[in-house]
Amino acid sequence: MKKWSFTTVAVIAFALSASSISALIVNALTGMEFSGILLPYAIVALVAGGAMSLRAHLLWLGNANKSSPGAQKRPKG
Repeated sequence: MKKWSFTTVAVIAFALSASSISALIVNALTGMEFSGILLPYAIVALVAGGAMSLRAHLLWLGNANKSSPGAQKRPKG
């Protein structure tokens, strides 16, 4: 299984968060007619988007540590 890059995870996080906001807007425009479907979807999408955003941040921090010259381990002695 291929590891996902920062860009891939960040785009997925953005898409999930945007879809949850869209679901909330549609819910408001329809007068909460579909709240039984849209609200649980929005909550799950926000949680998943937040998890992906955290994963993207951790990937970004990991890549920043690898590329900085001070991040290399110094030999003992």
